This record gives sequence, structure tokens and C-alpha cells, in this order.
Amino acid sequence: MSLSKRTVPVPRVMSDLISTRIHALANLSSATTTLRVERKYGLTLLEWRSLGQLGGFAPLSLKELGRRAGLEKSYASRTISGLIERGLVASERSDSDGRGVMLSLTPKGKALYQTAFEDAVARNERLLSPLKDEQRLQLIEILGLLTVSAKRALENERNGVDDGSDGDAGPASRKKARTATPAKDSAEGSVDLVEMRYLLSRLNELAGMR
Repeated sequence: MSLSKRTVPVPRVMSDLISTRIHALANLSSATTTLRVERKYGLTLLEWRSLGQLGGFAPLSLKELGRRAGLEKSYASRTISGLIERGLVASERSDSDGRGVMLSLTPKGKALYQTAFEDAVARNERLLSPLKDEQRLQLIEILGLLTVSAKRALENERNGVDDGSDGDAGPASRKKARTATPAKDSAEGSVDLVEMRYLLSRLNELAGMR
């Protein structure tokens, strides 16, 4: 039976909610990744995310790295300090800002990143193996739609507007929602390829494509 003909069940308990299911799947994925990168490469999950961002987008400032990796400044600083001490990350003074530094991977860091990333790609392929090519493409499309919807919901909440509608909001709230500058998403403009692939596999159950 095609997906379009399936009856979508109405959530009856909290565990049926999409947000709850994604959160549970994300926790499982993070736990798996944490154990694997620590066992095989001696990295914490935050270190792996930082290496992943630098491996794909370096050079980055500490602020930009934290934004892309979803790390608060204090966590980003401690994580990068540890990677620098291990000879995996190098820091240089920024040409445009003498007070700031730009971060990049050392040759040792690049070698570790490449090895770990290849392992992640292979693991991702195993997770997606139950899906046909068409289903994978559908899943990517679904991911994009859900991301847009989630960003819109977040913007509405920041502007004090009920999800999907401003019908219950007062005139001041409606005006604010129309005129406010959209808040910058901490992950907007960046793509963590490893985490994206994990998310695609996690959304397999959500999309009903087994």
C-alpha cells in the first residue's frame, strides 16, 4: 500500500507525538555515536561534532564553530582546548580581527576526521539499508519539510504567536510577528553531514518507510 493511502493514526499518548519520537530516536543515535567514537577514536561526542564541522567548513572562528555544532561558548572553548592539546586542531590569529582566532584541523586531525567520517558513512549505509532509493529520496524531502515547519513553529513561539495561526493572538502579537526580524537559528546555514545522515535514518520510522 502506498504511503498516500495509509491512514495516519491520531496521537493518543505522549509517546505517539512526532516530537517525542524524534527525541527518543535522537537519544538512541547520540548514545550509539558516543560509544562508538569514544571506543574507536578516543573522542567525545562534542569533540567529534567539532572535528566534523572543521573537517567540512574550516577555517572557522570559535563562535561560528559553536553555532554550527550547537555548542554554547563555554563548551566550545573547553572542547577546542582539548583538541588543540591533542594536536588535532590548530588556531591562528584572524586577519580580519586581531583579537580573534581561526580554527582548522592539523594534518593529524584531518587524518582522524577522514577515518572517522568514512566509518560514519558506512554506518549510515547500514542504517539506511532497509530503504529503497526512492524511499531515501522521499525521506530527504520529508526532512526538508519538517525542518521548515519546525523553524516556523520556533519563530512563532519566539514572537508569542500560536503555532500555525495568529487567530488567538492579540493585535500587538500579530504586529510583532509580522514585523519582527526572524530569529537566527543556531544551525541555520550549516550542515553537519554526519548528523544529517543520522537524522535521515532516524526519520525512517517516523515516515513509515520500513
